[in-house]
Amino acid sequence: MVKAIFSTSWRIGRAAALALGVAVILALVAGMASTAFAGNGDAWKLGRSNVATAITALAGSLGVDGPMLRLTNNNAGTNDTALDLRVQTGEAPMTVNSGTKVDNLNADTLDGLNYTFFARNSFYKTEGVVNEGLLLGDGTHKAIAFCEPGDVLLSGGPANINKGTTLLESFPSQGTVGSGTQHAWTVRVDKHGAADTFNVVVLCIDQFNP
Repeated sequence: MVKAIFSTSWRIGRAAALALGVAVILALVAGMASTAFAGNGDAWKLGRSNVATAITALAGSLGVDGPMLRLTNNNAGTNDTALDLRVQTGEAPMTVNSGTKVDNLNADTLDGLNYTFFARNSFYKTEGVVNEGLLLGDGTHKAIAFCEPGDVLLSGGPANINKGTTLLESFPSQGTVGSGTQHAWTVRVDKHGAADTFNVVVLCIDQFNP
C-alpha cells in the first residue's frame, strides 16, 4: 500500500516538474523573442528591428545648436545611404514645414525634364489674331493659338473677352498648321448674341533655341 502511494506521488511529481519545465522554456523563448525588437515605450535597439504603432518624437524646449539628429554611414560600399525612407505607393516619403532652400538637396528633373533642357531653351508668348472667332453650330465661338512647330506648350487661355461673354471651355489641344501637327490652346465662348472679338494667348518653350 505504501509502495503504491509513493509510486503515485512520484508520477505526479514528474508530471508537475515536466509542466514547470515547459513553462520555463516557453517563458525564456518569449523573453528572448521580445528582446529581438523594441516596441512602444521601449528604447531603440540598434542593429535590430524596432516596432512602433505611434509617432516617435524627438524635441526639446531649448532645441539643439546644430542638427537634432545625425546619421553617418561610413561603409565603403557604393550602394550605401544614411537614410532610407519607404512608404506606400502614392504617398510622399516625407513632409517639411519650411520653404527655405536646402543646400546640396538637388532635384534631377522637373516634370521629367532635366535641368539642361531648361538651360538651353527659352520661353515665349504668342497670341492669336483678335477677331470674332469661329462660329460653331450651337451658336458659340471658338478660337485657337499655336506654339511654333516642335515646341512645347506650357499654358494658355483667352484674352480680350468682354465681361458679358461667358467662357465655356479653355484647354490644351493640338492643331494642324500646314503639313504638321502643333501644340495649341483652344477656347470656346458664348457671346449671348452680342458682338465681341477675342483671342487666345499661349506660353511655349522654344526647344531649338541654342
